[in-house]
Amino acid sequence: MGKTYTVETLDSKDISSKVIPEPYNRSLQLILDKTDGDNVGDFTFLLSTLFPYEGKTDYHTHPVDELIFICSGYGHSVDENGEKTPLKAGSVIYAKAEKKHQCVNESPETMRMACIYIPALPEELVKKIRSKCGIS
Repeated sequence: MGKTYTVETLDSKDISSKVIPEPYNRSLQLILDKTDGDNVGDFTFLLSTLFPYEGKTDYHTHPVDELIFICSGYGHSVDENGEKTPLKAGSVIYAKAEKKHQCVNESPETMRMACIYIPALPEELVKKIRSKCGIS
């Protein structure tokens, strides 16, 4: 017999977010992670919202690969060589593990970014994010 698949729908508006103040001016939501239960695969899914005009992520790395899909807004990314690449709604960024990167919003609207980490972020890092976002 084949596998049974379950489809679950979540509304991101119902999930707690944490505002990261200046100099970053953004908010962060932990949508789904493998620690959410046996029915969740080995990934972490975050929504990062960069506020209008210069909201940004810090210049950072992750211990796992990250896919970022730009849902709205426009701006640029910065890679580990300091090279800037334009971003707009529909852009996709692939950040390899341990490679520095940053995203900056230059638009008058929020830049919403769907961030998927594969495999999932380490459990201790997820606990830290949950704590910052006020999620138990």
